Amino acid sequence: MYHNKFVLGLQRIKRKRPLVFGTIIHKIIETQLEGKNWEKVLKKIDLKEGAMFRKEREMYGNLIEDIRDIMKDYFDYWEGSTKPIPHGGRNSEHEFRIELDDGLWFTGKIDAVVKSKGMRWLMEHKSFSRMPSEDERWRSVQAAVYFRALEEMGFKKIDGVLWDYISSKPCNVPGELTATGKVSQARIDSLPSRIERWIKDEGKKRKEFTKLLTDAAANRRNRFIRVYSPVKPRIVDNIWDDFVDTAQEMRDFHGKKKDQNIGRHCSWCDYQPLCKAEATGSDLDWILKREYQTEDLSHKDDDKDRSED
Repeated sequence: MYHNKFVLGLQRIKRKRPLVFGTIIHKIIETQLEGKNWEKVLKKIDLKEGAMFRKEREMYGNLIEDIRDIMKDYFDYWEGSTKPIPHGGRNSEHEFRIELDDGLWFTGKIDAVVKSKGMRWLMEHKSFSRMPSEDERWRSVQAAVYFRALEEMGFKKIDGVLWDYISSKPCNVPGELTATGKVSQARIDSLPSRIERWIKDEGKKRKEFTKLLTDAAANRRNRFIRVYSPVKPRIVDNIWDDFVDTAQEMRDFHGKKKDQNIGRHCSWCDYQPLCKAEATGSDLDWILKREYQTEDLSHKDDDKDRSED
């Protein structure tokens, strides 16, 4: 990934739906935490990129509408549950820049630091289609290295990570019962905002779908999940040391080394088609022309650590 992205400057032409969804909801949550109107931000995104989303409907579906429905219920469901801890005049997206080694820099943004349940937490927003397991959380490189960043930024003792999971799956709407032609009242994977919009679009009466709305409200606990993970100092220390070693290796072997560490993580990597083509002997040049474009890297600061977690 590092070689393709930061040496060759390759970017996927069409971004995957989960990546686009995650990018937009991060912007929306940031807007809300800073006390601004998130729906106006979403409307601007729709005006700017909506045509592309609609053109690629097979890939993105009704992305803007999906996000609007999901985030309305998200903010309603978690209202008042956390309190942001400001830093540098902001409640979210705290930027940092830390020197790891001579000329080697670690830069990034922390989603938020919040108070909840009487404790202080590093808060990370994550969208999901499949809920991550505890096994994935305890060995998170991102969480470990961000704790060190918080120390450098002057935050007081942080008790752990608050993983804020948001389901990215589009909400379902009721279907007709084939035998009767009536609308089914069976439980579906949806949210109240989506059911309300469906009722309005179909010109139906809200009182006829009380059960569907009640079930959708109860379903929010399956779509909005928060996991509180206490700090484990030993794990943080070990992962941090490995992180620094990897960053140094990236610097020292920039443009020289491009090992393909193939594994289950490849499924979410933007460069999987390239590795697969090389491994199977497919037409690599054709895939490069059809699915990738080259980014100009000349403006990037060469002394920064460009590693990604």
